[in-house]
Amino acid sequence: MNIREIKNPKFLKKMNEEELYRLSYDIREFLIDEISKTGGHLSSNLGVVELTIMLHKVFNFPKDKIIFDVSHQAYTHKILTGRANEFDTLRKKGGLSGFQKRSESIYDNYEAGHSSTSLSAALGFAIARDMNKEDYSVIALIGDGSIGNGLCYEALNQIGELSTPFIIILNDNNMSISENVGAFRNHLDKIRSKNEYLKVKNKTKEILNKVPIIGKPLSNTLKKIKKSIKKLYVNDGFIFEELGIDYYGPINGHDYKELELYLKMAKKPVLIHVITEKGKGYKFSENDKTGTWHGVGAFDKDTGKMLSTSTGISFSEIISNALIKFMTKDMVVITPAMAKGACLTKLALMYPKNFIDVGIAEEHALLLANGLSLSGKIPFVSIYSSFLQRGVDEIIHDIARMNSHVILGIDRCGIVGEDGETHQGVFDLTFLLPIPNMIIATPKDGVEAVSLLKTAINTNSPFAVRYSKSKLDYTPSEEEILPIGSWKSLTKGVDATLITYGDFVIESYTIVEKLKKDNIHIELINARFQKPIDTKMWDKITKKNKPIFVYEESMRVGSLGSYLKSITDSKVIIYAILDEFVPQGTRSECLLDLGLDANTIYENIKRELRSNKNA
Repeated sequence: MNIREIKNPKFLKKMNEEELYRLSYDIREFLIDEISKTGGHLSSNLGVVELTIMLHKVFNFPKDKIIFDVSHQAYTHKILTGRANEFDTLRKKGGLSGFQKRSESIYDNYEAGHSSTSLSAALGFAIARDMNKEDYSVIALIGDGSIGNGLCYEALNQIGELSTPFIIILNDNNMSISENVGAFRNHLDKIRSKNEYLKVKNKTKEILNKVPIIGKPLSNTLKKIKKSIKKLYVNDGFIFEELGIDYYGPINGHDYKELELYLKMAKKPVLIHVITEKGKGYKFSENDKTGTWHGVGAFDKDTGKMLSTSTGISFSEIISNALIKFMTKDMVVITPAMAKGACLTKLALMYPKNFIDVGIAEEHALLLANGLSLSGKIPFVSIYSSFLQRGVDEIIHDIARMNSHVILGIDRCGIVGEDGETHQGVFDLTFLLPIPNMIIATPKDGVEAVSLLKTAINTNSPFAVRYSKSKLDYTPSEEEILPIGSWKSLTKGVDATLITYGDFVIESYTIVEKLKKDNIHIELINARFQKPIDTKMWDKITKKNKPIFVYEESMRVGSLGSYLKSITDSKVIIYAILDEFVPQGTRSECLLDLGLDANTIYENIKRELRSNKNA
């Protein structure tokens, strides 16, 4: 069928099994074709096509509510709810979000970008429904990687106690971004591999052969089938059963008959364990075990070749290579399921005893690091800026308060672009700056990044090294241990001072050169340490009695500029992100919309200085 002509999921109610399988094929072809042009989350969406179709066939959305965990696997949901025509704008400025988005559709009940939130949120919907004496189903779709996060167990603890009608779909593909880790992963593996599971599958097939074809009512036989099925369950579902949650499965997430049967049986509260194949239907993603095809840029769909035009090396790779260079027996590198994205796979192979992937468990990663530090080890926690938000309490209450030597490698800080509001790394500086004992630094280039890492390793304090998603030209050189808090003057100027750090140093060179042509001479300062500051240089700057401009890729409230403004009577003008979330778009588009592109800052500084001169 023409996927772009789908307006809503009502047509699914009349489709038979053969038609549904043809639809699955068409949707996969559509997804591969569209994502190859725009980039996006490919493998996770290819794996849940049949499951999403059957959810929309069995339930009545938007009256019923579906909450996708993370929600990057909601592309088929978007297609079935009439948004296929917008897929050429996927993850682009003003276009279709790569996640659920309430403003996009009445079918999107919730918004997420981080994992493990769906159970708690869905329970809130279910409790509100019961309080209002309403009648509709609430479904939470969560992956086997996400359900290992502690937040899920807090939710499961209450879900089992309340016993309110509530359906949990556990989408088990043995992957998060890359392969899952941990005891819960092992538990699910055990269920899949049990001989009893094969017996369950065979017996289920016998029962399904007696069920009317898809689309016909099951109500007359449902109770008998449910009793028959219930006797088949593998006992290893006890984790959920002991919590008061009925466990059904595991079932084939690509078999429409099985999916329909179990979804129609689902009552209160129940977990349906569904086995799916991540990346199904595309040969390059089906066997991916490293996460290469989880989230992709544009690619050639015939060859699988990525079409990225960006050149250079990422900060992540520079930091990872430096960790390998500096590795000692006492260093431990920790990641919460981001080994691939943080370029740590090579390190993990070289130093398996010095590498720990904790799965999607950011809070645990930080507390684990603190325990290691207090035991004489030097832990480096590689964590994305937007995921570090989950560990604020652990940083304040444990790491900083105990003044532990934990190094935070804060990846993806600043504007990251196409993933939008949930992933912009613009908050970490604002919540780290007020924390006592913290040292915070952001490198302007690869050489400075390696020097800051070496400095962090040799400094016995909590130390955050922040670095962006940018790719850059990098020639390795001899690293140095930098004086803590030291800034560096990059240009001379008598008319004003421009203080910046990180990626904005490059933009600032452009600004300074343009101002020079207007006979305005600015001193450019690389404030590579945001905490502590370079007090000697700061005193020299303030004694000039000239305007001070602070240019930051961070929220304005709580920024370095706001701190500097609070400790001086000199005029400090801050260019940073105002009180708003930053929507999706390329980095350059986002900066332009925020008024933080180099040309806008140049015009603003020129106007300000000329205004001062005329005054």
